Amino acid sequence: MSRSFRIISAFVLLAIVAGAAAQAKAQNVTGEWDLTINSPQGSRTIKADFKQEGEKLSGVLRSQRGEVQLSGTVKGNEIKFSYPYSGDGLEFTITMSGSIDGGAMQGKADFGGFADGDWTANRPAGVAATAQHGPAAVVAGPNDVTGEWVFQVETAQGSGSPTFTFKQEGEKLTGHYKGAFGEAPVTGTVKGNQIEFSFKISGQLDATITYSGTIDGPTMKGKAQFGELGEAAWTAKRK
Repeated sequence: MSRSFRIISAFVLLAIVAGAAAQAKAQNVTGEWDLTINSPQGSRTIKADFKQEGEKLSGVLRSQRGEVQLSGTVKGNEIKFSYPYSGDGLEFTITMSGSIDGGAMQGKADFGGFADGDWTANRPAGVAATAQHGPAAVVAGPNDVTGEWVFQVETAQGSGSPTFTFKQEGEKLTGHYKGAFGEAPVTGTVKGNQIEFSFKISGQLDATITYSGTIDGPTMKGKAQFGELGEAAWTAKRK
């Protein structure tokens, strides 16, 4: 074997190893995270619901003040995203940058140039973080539907806008229905981004109504079985 051939082979091997290492570092953060932000005003923990498509990152941050949209990028194990802030007579953009390590993240925060801070994030307790590698990988992240939702239901007989208040504990779902059929307790399950729940009605119609569908951050959609009334399509949004 010639010396030049050995040198070329070595470079090819190094390129393969480097490519494999870069691939191993690629991670996907799609799903819900508990995000703790430390600023000069103190520390607070909010919910972050990320959606990653390749290197493009979008999502929603939820707190007692409401919801705000975020956008950013994920490159390998590096993450960067920003979102607008408005309050106390000020308006500016908060930028978060940091690194991903499986089910945990950490980094620095820039509060519009007015102050600096840091942040950490973890997937919710009890949820196993599934590590997916590759720039095009898409992970079906955990979803928590706890809270009040407004539904829009379309049947052959007309439409309705019932409300559901859910409480989720792991995959177990309980809650309360309020709508055209009165009020009733709800039971069901959430598995990944799949939701299914049902409740019983009585009176002019005795039936078990079953909803099934998919969760996409602050929205849901699917089909409902209304016993003798047939099937209906539904969509829902957090209230």
